Amino acid sequence: MIHIKKINEIINGELFGSDDYYIEGPCSIINGKENFLTYIKHTKYIKYINTTSASAIIVDKSIDIPENNKKTILKVDNPSIAFLCFLKYFENTINTDKTNIISDTSQISKTARIGLDVFIGQNVVVSDNVQISDNVRIESNSVIDENVVIADNAIIKSNVVIHKNSIIGKYTKIKSGAIIGSIGFGLVTDNHKKHHHIPHLGKVVIGDDVLIGSNCTIDRGTIDDTKIGNGTKFDNQVHIGHNVNIGENCIIGAQVGIGGSTKIMNNVIIAGQVGVIDNLIIEDNVIVGPTSYVVKSIKKDSYVSGNPARNHKDHVRQDILISKLPEIYKKLFK
Repeated sequence: MIHIKKINEIINGELFGSDDYYIEGPCSIINGKENFLTYIKHTKYIKYINTTSASAIIVDKSIDIPENNKKTILKVDNPSIAFLCFLKYFENTINTDKTNIISDTSQISKTARIGLDVFIGQNVVVSDNVQISDNVRIESNSVIDENVVIADNAIIKSNVVIHKNSIIGKYTKIKSGAIIGSIGFGLVTDNHKKHHHIPHLGKVVIGDDVLIGSNCTIDRGTIDDTKIGNGTKFDNQVHIGHNVNIGENCIIGAQVGIGGSTKIMNNVIIAGQVGVIDNLIIEDNVIVGPTSYVVKSIKKDSYVSGNPARNHKDHVRQDILISKLPEIYKKLFK
């Protein structure tokens, strides 16, 4: 449990109402519970302030508190971010054991270096010269190859494979089934049409506070490294080819495939089921609509969609025109 004053301090809020009790956990505004904390992210939920059973509510500073209010109100600049801060703090309080928990069924190399407060689950394999920093959690059946570095507070869920030399940043979370640092799909074809696989000597470098979704695959570089910038988030089943560089604070939707050596700058949003061919540059603040196929580089601040991906407004106009072609044909050839 967390004291309401401590929560107000964490979220940098302004507190109104009762301030001397403990919060047991989070809840939704609609399914509120006594001694639990909720938040209002949209004005349409204001009507629940008096009816929710939640004891405390995080709201926007602009919201007027009803005169008959009996709840604790915490006013902040951004309720969604404030509630997120509370959730992270609450999650960290659930496991307060400050000793390493390492399963007897795990296999850990004698040359591996393990930090403080580390959890290593059943059947985990930790290979030679691995560095695992403080507060890292590695869940069951995961494999950490030689020379991997995992920074503080990273979470590796079950059945993850992290191949040799990969670097995982602080507070990064890799969900179940992901494969980091596998050999890329680089081929050379000789004069006899025989395909030769190129050795991949680079590695994968993942920054801080990155989310890698379930069953994502990130190939290591051929010579240079494959890099994922700080704050970038992947949904499930994303594939990143060798030597790809993705900047900071990008969002990559489910089932996206990005070809080798493509460079994606900062704050880019790529929606689900998008294909991006190799050796392109996608500049800052680009948005790529769902199911698009990107075949050429994209300038900053663009919004593109379609197959091939092009200016979104042009794409919509062209689709409207195409839908009218049967009608136009009938008029021309009736």
